[in-house]
Amino acid sequence: MKVLIDIGHPAHVNFFKNALDQLQRDGWEIKLTVLNRGKLPLIASDVFKDYNVQVINRHRGKKWSIIIEANIFKFFTLLRVCLKFKPDIGLSAGSFVLGAVLKILDKPNLQFDDDPERKANVFLEKITSTKLYFPMFFKRTLGKISRYNALKEWAYLSPNRYNPDINALNHYDLTFREYIFVREVSVGSLNYSNQKSNLIASVSNRFPVNVKVILSLEDKSSINQYPSEWVLLQEPVKDIHALIFYSKLLISSGDSMAREAAVMGVPSIYCGIRKMSANQELINKKMLFHKDIQDVPPLIEDILNKKVKIPEQEHFISQLKNEWIDVADFIVNEVLSYSKGK
Repeated sequence: MKVLIDIGHPAHVNFFKNALDQLQRDGWEIKLTVLNRGKLPLIASDVFKDYNVQVINRHRGKKWSIIIEANIFKFFTLLRVCLKFKPDIGLSAGSFVLGAVLKILDKPNLQFDDDPERKANVFLEKITSTKLYFPMFFKRTLGKISRYNALKEWAYLSPNRYNPDINALNHYDLTFREYIFVREVSVGSLNYSNQKSNLIASVSNRFPVNVKVILSLEDKSSINQYPSEWVLLQEPVKDIHALIFYSKLLISSGDSMAREAAVMGVPSIYCGIRKMSANQELINKKMLFHKDIQDVPPLIEDILNKKVKIPEQEHFISQLKNEWIDVADFIVNEVLSYSKGK
């Protein structure tokens, strides 16, 4: 049996990784298409060393490129790929393009999304997918829409699937729990096109001076806007999630890494513009804080000085493990079910 997976975002690399490893062990032939978007091809080739990976089309961080190159042109590229590879089933996350191709070819496509706020995208996913899956916060599960009891980050960060290596700190001369992790996203995507660029840079002079900061910067051309003593990470970063796991806290202008930190029991401050149900699940558990950028520095001080009560990391992760399913197992079981003609 053959499965084609379309990857358009760095978080999707990790989301599918464990499920694909299981399918490969079970004898499936696997092919991945990866959008030529920033460092995504490098990250995907590093994670999927033993897989058939094809980089396709472009995402230049401009609206016209997203619409034309990363969707319209990508449709025809994926059509050619599918006609040659002949997949029995497709997997994708947050993108309807592969689903549209496989619908024409009368093949099942399982689509995963955790962003119901993007209503136009969800509408197109409903039309093109065989089954559309959301995390547990999504309330409407009619027809082809279903849900699973976890957030998507749990597919690769649950203790069943991930064991952070503390030796990852050595490369950057970091000390356990003695540094802050900062993530600044580019505003060249549709999700963040209305967000001010380099948000965290605008308050970086108000960060505590006695704590080391490591910086994951998506648009590295703006590095001069950040303090010179901050340590810039270069992708692909070896075990970036270990760097997050062992940090004091994380501040992010993007939502994905903010949730990644929170599900690993690291206090996480999200300062981006998006209000998301996925974030709210972790806000309710008091591990993620959504703040205006000007309110971030005082909250950092309060967290560092233990004026804010944060759940203990190991206990928090253990609670999630008891509450949430193994998402990778869920993906595999759904693929097996639909490949048999469910």
